[in-house]
Amino acid sequence: MRGADYFRGKIQEFEKIAPPEKSNFYREYTKFILELMKSVQYIDAEDKAKQVTAFFANPERAIAKLKEDRNITLPVITVSIDDIDEDVDRRRTSKNIEISTIWDKKTQRALRVVSQTAKPINISFSINIWAKYVEDINQLLETIVKLFNPSLDFSTSQTVTTKAFIEQITDNSVVTVADQEDRIVRKMIVITAEAYLSYPKYLVTSTGEIEKYNNEVKIDENL
Repeated sequence: MRGADYFRGKIQEFEKIAPPEKSNFYREYTKFILELMKSVQYIDAEDKAKQVTAFFANPERAIAKLKEDRNITLPVITVSIDDIDEDVDRRRTSKNIEISTIWDKKTQRALRVVSQTAKPINISFSINIWAKYVEDINQLLETIVKLFNPSLDFSTSQTVTTKAFIEQITDNSVVTVADQEDRIVRKMIVITAEAYLSYPKYLVTSTGEIEKYNNEVKIDENL
């Protein structure tokens, strides 16, 4: 196999002429945590397991939706993406390159690929639990917290090893409400996913050259 300097130079050549690509990176992370929240259940007053309603919305939009849509029954869970920051502690030099093996379903064989070193970033999400009763809030809070032991592993098309941790839990309940308005109790869980933003991958051919690779493959971390 050719040396790292060769691959680094060829990657730079490709990226100078490469057109921009649409990325589903943040969408996949958001979808994962939202789908997980949709699977959360609680026990109602009749001791029956009920599926909680979950949707994507920032707190302001969520409370507006709860007031507008009378078909939404509490409790509900909302998810929002709050912030994205570069993780300085996990930063790596640009001189590094990543050489990995992935499994191509179409050809049913392992392929060697190279890319620039992934950029470490932290993605912060807020998980808000809205309910009429503190008992429901506590049930759902306990269920969600148990998912982090001590971390929650995200699964996307790019990785299955991103770890997310709970940063804080706060009570954002509205104690006093206007006349004819229902009292709503609310807990907010802030989590941070320690992710890596990947660069385009390039296939190492049988002759040791590299060429642009279609990334629509399933990653097998055990290869």
